[in-house]
Amino acid sequence: MLSDQSVDRRWLVRNFNEKKVLLVADLHLGFDVEWFGRGLWTSKPSWSLEIIKNLRDDILKIHPSHLVVCGDLEHHFRLKKKKEMEDSHIILPEEVSETIITSFRNEILRIPNLEVILVQGENDVSFYQELEDSCQILPSEGKSLFDNQLGIFHGQIPPFKKIVFTSEIILGHLHPEIVLKDDLQIRHKFPVYVKLQVPREDLFLLFQFPFELEEIGMVDMAPITILPAYNHFLSGYVMNIVGGGRKRHKSYPILRPLLHHPNAQVQMTDGIDLGLLADI
Repeated sequence: MLSDQSVDRRWLVRNFNEKKVLLVADLHLGFDVEWFGRGLWTSKPSWSLEIIKNLRDDILKIHPSHLVVCGDLEHHFRLKKKKEMEDSHIILPEEVSETIITSFRNEILRIPNLEVILVQGENDVSFYQELEDSCQILPSEGKSLFDNQLGIFHGQIPPFKKIVFTSEIILGHLHPEIVLKDDLQIRHKFPVYVKLQVPREDLFLLFQFPFELEEIGMVDMAPITILPAYNHFLSGYVMNIVGGGRKRHKSYPILRPLLHHPNAQVQMTDGIDLGLLADI
């Protein structure tokens, strides 16, 4: 539960014995570059560097022993041809990547007594290769951590089977949001956490895992939390609009059955519980 309702918190903290774990997802560092290519000038990757600074500030306030990034630390670049970029005075991806990686090393990886775990997302192409000497890199299928108390994965492909048996499952990928209307019928978007209780047997069917004899008929619930994007510049899947607003449901084939689950609960990033998604 988020306790301070005066701030925008796009992270979770979990405690496992003497370990304090800070979980975030979807930083998409370098997203500025794609916007450069679309004609928007933001003065170098300043927004990505701001996100890194915000993350450092959160870490220094929370004092976790572990930082877990549940995928998409990096943004996949889609730009014009190199010559066109040079003619338009747009910073090249190589220069931006070096700037961001250096900042992440200096601002995050050099924080004393912090272990960093990075889950690969579909956008992670090159950053992790540069950072693998300084932190633990996990595949997109994730891993069971802290004596099976926590299962993490990104969300674009099914997790490893062992994650279904963990005490809590946390993922990203979706960038969940809701849309609310004010008295003037103006629509406002808000990032949210999505929390579900799903029978483990249903997860076996969803992820198409083969059943062992002793796994048939599992009725106990798996707590699942889908994190909002830590990058506050990005939009995402609108949970209370059919299809996510822009037919984005096609981008989430693995998570699609969970998007409008009947017991899905929604919580805003300032800590306000909105109750069942179906009632919004």
